[in-house]
Formats: sequence, structure tokens, C-alpha cells
Amino acid sequence: MFYSIVFIQMLTLCYHQITTRFDLFPFNGARHYVVKERRIEALVNGIIMGIAIVLSITQIPLWIGISGVIWTLIMVGAVLNWWIPYLTGREVYQMSSTETWGQMYERIFANTMQILPAIRNYPRPNLEHVILHVLIISSVISLWVYRFAF
Repeated sequence: MFYSIVFIQMLTLCYHQITTRFDLFPFNGARHYVVKERRIEALVNGIIMGIAIVLSITQIPLWIGISGVIWTLIMVGAVLNWWIPYLTGREVYQMSSTETWGQMYERIFANTMQILPAIRNYPRPNLEHVILHVLIISSVISLWVYRFAF
């Protein structure tokens, strides 16, 4: 079980870094990011996910619990950033620039591969992010199961 939790976290980190850094259009919208945006996203999320993985590798229950909290917060961010706007049309996440989430979505993700049905004209998670979110949820569940089962 331990190797499974490390594997799923590493897979999630690698998937995120590849889809952030490389242009795989129409699967992702990396070509529509400004280079600085891509670098910051890869660096910040890479560091956060990397810390969670290192904490898990210690096999110390407290650190595994903290890793679980980190992955849970990443999942909450995904829900606030992607799923609330998709289901309700409300933008929860405030952009740091003058661009709104809706404008950023149109610029980067609107023309990527979509598998979810449209709900009104709300931004919807593209295939790239649906896969990422499944990986994140898998990391969260596996960590908490491991933490409380062993």
C-alpha cells in the first residue's frame, strides 16, 4: 500500500508538470499561456506537490497526515477553481491580474478537448483537468486510507 500512495502522488506530479510545460494541443492549452504563467504554475504546484510526496516517503504517521492535508487543500482548490464555476457559473477564485477567470478560461482552455456537457455558458473542466482532478482525488483518498489503516 505504501508504494501505491507514493506512485499515485508521483504520477499526479509528473502528469501536472508535463501538461503544464508542454504544448499538447488540443489536449491542453499550454500554447495559450504566457511563458511566465506556465513557469510559475509549474514551479509553485511542483513545489507543493513535491513537499507532500517527501512527507509521505517518511512513513511517519504525522507527516503522512500533513501530506494528506496538502493534497486535500489542492483538491479544494480544484473544486473552487473548476467545479464550482462549472456547476454554478460563479467565480470563486479571484485572479491576481486584471483578467477574470472566465476571460482566462476563454483564452487558454475553451478550445481544448471537452468531455463534460455544457451547462449554460459556464466554463467547464477540459479533459486535461478532469484527468488531473481524478489523480488528485486518488492521491487524497489513498493517503487518508493509508494514514488511518496503518
